[in-house]
Amino acid sequence: MSVSETAYDAPPPTWILAAIGLCAFVCVLIGAVVVEPALHRLSFAGVLPRGLPSLAPDRVEVGDPVLAGAYRTADGAVTLAFDGATVTRPGAGGLETAPHRLVSADQAASAARTFAEVLQTPPAAQIEVRRVVADRESRLCAGHAVGWLALAVHRQGVIVMPVRQGPPPGSLATDDRLCAVVALNR
Repeated sequence: MSVSETAYDAPPPTWILAAIGLCAFVCVLIGAVVVEPALHRLSFAGVLPRGLPSLAPDRVEVGDPVLAGAYRTADGAVTLAFDGATVTRPGAGGLETAPHRLVSADQAASAARTFAEVLQTPPAAQIEVRRVVADRESRLCAGHAVGWLALAVHRQGVIVMPVRQGPPPGSLATDDRLCAVVALNR
């Protein structure tokens, strides 16, 4: 091999490999620390799609909201009081609930519709699904026993969707098991 020829088959020096690895690490770090939080903030800053009437007077919260106290519909026809796992309906009975799971509103509430469609919330909203341990004459589901509650908490109150007994709301549930949605405010 002459002096003017270069060997292309020789492995690159280790410092080049180290520099490439360091650059890759820095790119991942910038993505995790800068880009992802910015995209997360932008995704939750959106408003409801045009044309959808909003049951909630304000934006649905994403986070760990705590329900406590009495909430009622705008016309006062339905009042629910939340105290931990107990949900009472004055003059009608109540429910004992247990946590089941948290889902985003873009997931299936039934085989045909998402939580966002049923509850009229943004697709990124957090929905709490509770299992009903005991339904003591709550009358929230047109005469049927309530087996599940889906809750979307917003700044002024909560949107409640009772679900008849059976499998939890999701892709295996039929639309006839979803009961009337109730928007409650403080």
